[in-house]
Amino acid sequence: MDNDKDNDVGDNNDKDNNSKVKVEVDIARARRNNPTRKIFDWISKPCPQELTPFQKFVLDVDWAKSPLGLISAWPIQLKQMVLLAVQDHTPAAVFWGDGNNMVYNESFIPMVGNKHPGLQGKHPYHGMPELWDSFDELLATQRETGETILKRNDCLMVDRLGFLEETYFNWKLIPIIGPEGWVVGSYATVVEVTKDVISDRRSSTVKLLSRQVSEASTIQELWKGLITGIQDAVIDIPFALLYSCAPRKGSVEPICPQSMLAGQIQCSLEGCAGIARGHTFAPETLDLDHEDQSELDRLQSVPMEWRGYGPATQGVICPIIPTDTETAVAFLIVALNPRRPFDEDYRGFFHLLTQQITTPQLSAAILREEIDRREKLARGEALDRDRLYKELSDSETKFAKFASRAPVGLAVLDPNGTALFANDIWRNLTMLETGSGKANWETVLAEGEVEPVLSAWAQMIRDKQPVTIHTRMNKPWIAPDLDLNGNPQEGAAHILLAMYPDQDERGEVSTVMSCITDISGLKWSENQLRKRMDQAIEMKTQQERFIDMTSHEMRNPLSALIGCADEITNSLKHYISDLKKPSSIENGSANSDMGSQKPLHLLGEAMEAAETIIYCAMHQKRIIDDVLTLSRLDSNLLLVSPEPSQPIQLVRGALKMFQAEVKRANVRLDFIEQKSLQILDIDWVLLDPSRVLQVFINLMTNAIKFTRIEAQRHIKITIGASYAKPSVANEFGVEYIGKNSNSQDQTGKQEWGDGEAIYFTIAVTDTGRGLTIEEKKHLFSLFQQASPKTYVQYGGSGLGLFISRQLTEMHGGEIGVASERGKGSTFQFYIKTRRTTPPLTDVPERADLQLLVREDELREACGVESTALQDEPQTPNLKIDVSLSLVSPIPVSPSPLPPSPVSPAFYFPRSFHILVVEDNLVNQKVVSKQLRKAGHIVNVANHGKEALNFIRRTEYWEDSTGEKGRLDVILMDLEMPIMDGLSCVKRIREQQAQGKIKWHVPVIAVTANARKDQIMASIEAGMDDVITKPYRMQDMLKQIAALVAKHDRLVRPESDGV
Repeated sequence: MDNDKDNDVGDNNDKDNNSKVKVEVDIARARRNNPTRKIFDWISKPCPQELTPFQKFVLDVDWAKSPLGLISAWPIQLKQMVLLAVQDHTPAAVFWGDGNNMVYNESFIPMVGNKHPGLQGKHPYHGMPELWDSFDELLATQRETGETILKRNDCLMVDRLGFLEETYFNWKLIPIIGPEGWVVGSYATVVEVTKDVISDRRSSTVKLLSRQVSEASTIQELWKGLITGIQDAVIDIPFALLYSCAPRKGSVEPICPQSMLAGQIQCSLEGCAGIARGHTFAPETLDLDHEDQSELDRLQSVPMEWRGYGPATQGVICPIIPTDTETAVAFLIVALNPRRPFDEDYRGFFHLLTQQITTPQLSAAILREEIDRREKLARGEALDRDRLYKELSDSETKFAKFASRAPVGLAVLDPNGTALFANDIWRNLTMLETGSGKANWETVLAEGEVEPVLSAWAQMIRDKQPVTIHTRMNKPWIAPDLDLNGNPQEGAAHILLAMYPDQDERGEVSTVMSCITDISGLKWSENQLRKRMDQAIEMKTQQERFIDMTSHEMRNPLSALIGCADEITNSLKHYISDLKKPSSIENGSANSDMGSQKPLHLLGEAMEAAETIIYCAMHQKRIIDDVLTLSRLDSNLLLVSPEPSQPIQLVRGALKMFQAEVKRANVRLDFIEQKSLQILDIDWVLLDPSRVLQVFINLMTNAIKFTRIEAQRHIKITIGASYAKPSVANEFGVEYIGKNSNSQDQTGKQEWGDGEAIYFTIAVTDTGRGLTIEEKKHLFSLFQQASPKTYVQYGGSGLGLFISRQLTEMHGGEIGVASERGKGSTFQFYIKTRRTTPPLTDVPERADLQLLVREDELREACGVESTALQDEPQTPNLKIDVSLSLVSPIPVSPSPLPPSPVSPAFYFPRSFHILVVEDNLVNQKVVSKQLRKAGHIVNVANHGKEALNFIRRTEYWEDSTGEKGRLDVILMDLEMPIMDGLSCVKRIREQQAQGKIKWHVPVIAVTANARKDQIMASIEAGMDDVITKPYRMQDMLKQIAALVAKHDRLVRPESDGV
């Protein structure tokens, strides 16, 4: 089958070649017969100079890529039909062969639009897929019938401008008969009649509309006729909405351009075409003042059944303006045909539509309606006038009642500020009356408030805008709450003043509405809340400081505990090792005394370390006891239990506990009994001796602590009694601290009996440094000492005086102080007691007195730390004053002892020169001793200034003279008197920067402050490393070795020796 088809194709080619040869022979013969005839075949014999642009375009087409092939190989009949088409001035095209490949003329270009020039020589489907299916069938039919096909006003949807366009054409397809007698192609001519067809359609709509509105006699009939006239224009008007424009309800003036701009127009839906009334697209009213893009976006998603050619993408608004006015009385919203461009013809169509209803007939209808509307309004106004008058009278009565009952001050003022009308609250707040006289606001407002109020008044009069201002009145305001003593509290009277100006017909301020709100209570609450917030923040700060101090005091002894424990362990190990060795006598050694003394030496070291451990543990116990007492106070678990006691003997017994230590501290102690004790015959009374002694001992301990370092050391104890509460006017000038609102006087309970009430007073006067006014403010507060530096220089947790205050108040008394900086202090407290009879049996001596006078606290107050601190030799230039001994050391022979072996964990390549800067003598002693045992050379300093002085005598100091001492590292405590560790290291780094210290000095901070921010603060201050207490000596030595190695490698110059 395929071979037959190939044979047919070959035969056809032979026939075409024969025809071509025959034509060429005929042409040659014609030229010989008439050599002067002009050749117009621009395809076969083109003359470039005579070619038109389109002819040149046809020849330049890349026909080799076209299904028609090279133009030189075209059949003669195809060439003739192309020559015919190009010469035709009407749109024409040749569809050739079974593939219907297309060649069109220049007039056909508008038919294909933007598909030109790519469509030339190609299959029409590539350029007109929307049309080709139907045309392909017609061409196939024509090849079978050989008949011409003719169409008139054929509607075609053509995509030639980027969208499907509604077009109309008259076209004709003529069959081309080949030499063999069958149809080889079609010759098509096309004439576009779109404009004529659409124009006729739109003219019909205009005529119909004209007939509908011509019979209207009212505006409503006119609107109905308009909608009916365009109802059938389904293609040109897919849908339309007609809105009328009328003055808003209550407006008497007719519509004008100004009223439309001012938003006084009410737009109402009069009819719609192509869409049902009530649809979302057809709201009953439109607000011309409101533009909401979100509403338009929402409408686009609303489903709708479109007539015509589907959803419209464009629309127009056609205003309807009568011929004798410039104001629109209605407007028509129209959706446009999506298959036609909005061109001049489309514009003219809408212009003709609106012309049909903007005739004198419309003006007459509008005039009649306006007259009717005005008459109706006039009748309504006449009917409403009486009703409005009555309502106004009722409104004035209601407003008067409202003004008198309103919880705010209301007044009407004239432009001068005089009150024309005011309710009672306004008059009470301002202390002004209504009248014609000018208001004297200067006497009403508080000092400094007149100018801001007058400025706000002037601004309101000038700008004619409301003003609100907060101000104070020149009158006191009594707070609803009483103070702690039950007295009323006064505050400033605050008001919120709002002023609203009213204007007359000339635009000038005629009256001012004044509204005053009393906000004194609100301001009082704000101030109280602010105070409580500040107190809470201060309390939080105090708690953090207390935790830091307590943590420091708890952690500080731990290093000594661990160090001493290590020392005891090593001593016992060496002792056991010595016991296992053969005795010196067995070996015949002459040094038998040395062998017998060494175990005693090790046992002495172990006992000395154990004493230090006990001391540190007692120090920690004291802090824990204070915290537990505070906790019991906070939980109301601490009670005052009355016992028959002799207060004078109680105080004397307590003083005996202090005599020995006070004597060692070289402090003079005087005890004075006032005459009031004899006058009132004070003997046996009911009191809680434990609580009284706890307060007294705390005051005594503080007095010793602050007096022992002064040049004049004198403490005086004064006791007295009275029937009445001691007043502020006492001989010492003591100011008693007011009782805490949460404190409870327990002396009124039943167990206290009904004996005669007697107030017993104890005063402790010392020659210490005294207190400033600021320090006295915080003296008896929780978690606070007189100064943040107090616990650094004198120790303590800051709880003692607070606990003393609480215990005194529980005992029905108060505590106070009289002090001046540099002149000492007097702490005095009194308690409430009741006279009682002596007990029937002898009262044994108090067994708990020794427990109340805590030996470790007393020793610390007197400046005594530990006996062991006297054993070690100190550097001559950094002498530490230690004058007392609490523990007798074990006597040892003065014979030289061999050094204790160094633990392998403590071994390092060389001995380091270490400066220990520590104010706590226990820690200083323990650390120094362990470092020396590890084979290092140790010097000590008590505070930062001594450390700076030591550096000046080392090789680090640029101007040092004489023998320069060696220094490898400094172990620096942070909390020290005179100069703390951070201040010291900052000074060292400053002197390095100034060149006074030649090299970087390695400094390690040794501190009980273990919080991350505290460690970072040490590093930022200039520390090279930080060791937190407690620590093991092995760990400290490793850090020292690492820092010294780094320093020797990077900073320290080469030097000989150790």
